Amino acid sequence: MQALFFGLFAGLSWSVHDLIARYFASKIGAFRMAVFTLLLGSFWLSGIVLWNGTIQNINFETALLIFMLGTIYGLAIGSLFKAFSLAPVSIVGPFTAGYPALVVIWGLINGVHPHPLQVIAVLSILGGAVVVGRMGADDGGFATVAKEKRVTVLFYCAAASFCFAAAIVLGQIASLKLGEIETTFLNRFPAALVLVPFMRQEQSEVKHLSLKTWGALCAMAIFDVAAVCSINFMGRLPNKEFGAMGISAYGAISVLLAMMILKEKVSSWQWFGIAMIVFGVAALSVQQ
Repeated sequence: MQALFFGLFAGLSWSVHDLIARYFASKIGAFRMAVFTLLLGSFWLSGIVLWNGTIQNINFETALLIFMLGTIYGLAIGSLFKAFSLAPVSIVGPFTAGYPALVVIWGLINGVHPHPLQVIAVLSILGGAVVVGRMGADDGGFATVAKEKRVTVLFYCAAASFCFAAAIVLGQIASLKLGEIETTFLNRFPAALVLVPFMRQEQSEVKHLSLKTWGALCAMAIFDVAAVCSINFMGRLPNKEFGAMGISAYGAISVLLAMMILKEKVSSWQWFGIAMIVFGVAALSVQQ
């Protein structure tokens, strides 16, 4: 149950984070936004890291793991923000919400034996995410994305999903060696570095960031750091693979927030998909 709680907390944090990303990404530039968010996140954690004083004990093996983690996480968040710059939350949120299932598959490969109800719950969450993503209103969802951009959106959603799944596995391994906060702090530097070439090539409407925009970036950094630290801490708990499925709730939560705040349209089928996700998360909580 604890693992699922941390997964749900991460999902809620990323829902608000993604709502802000959707609103600003196309104006600021997706990769520019990602770099600023990553670096601001490291700023918020710097005081705690310096206070703990454990970061200087890092060895070469752990440093290499952190570098790999940061590179993959940078590609994940860059791909996600790029998708948000091209498509509404009601598409990107659900299509990227199923990546924790890849973490479950990794657990199965490494000897995790699921209960039948857990299998049903995972399938319900994934099915709900697909329904929410595919069954949008006639004047919403994919209908709002230009046909020539739809393949690009799906590519960035897929890239974000695979990279986020890999980042969860690597982040939890690194956290056991170095600590959750230290791992989250250090991986942001290679993550930002890998996105700099993409940032330099993109065009953005806003050249100079306003106080409002900086406030939004700071908020995104806080929500992102909170989510990542929660997931890394979850790596110490039993059933962490199934707890990761709690993150999938962010697809449904982000759609609801987008409906209320950004006025995106939600169809009856999407409500059904959201109910499937809620059922899956509830079923997992019973089994933990």
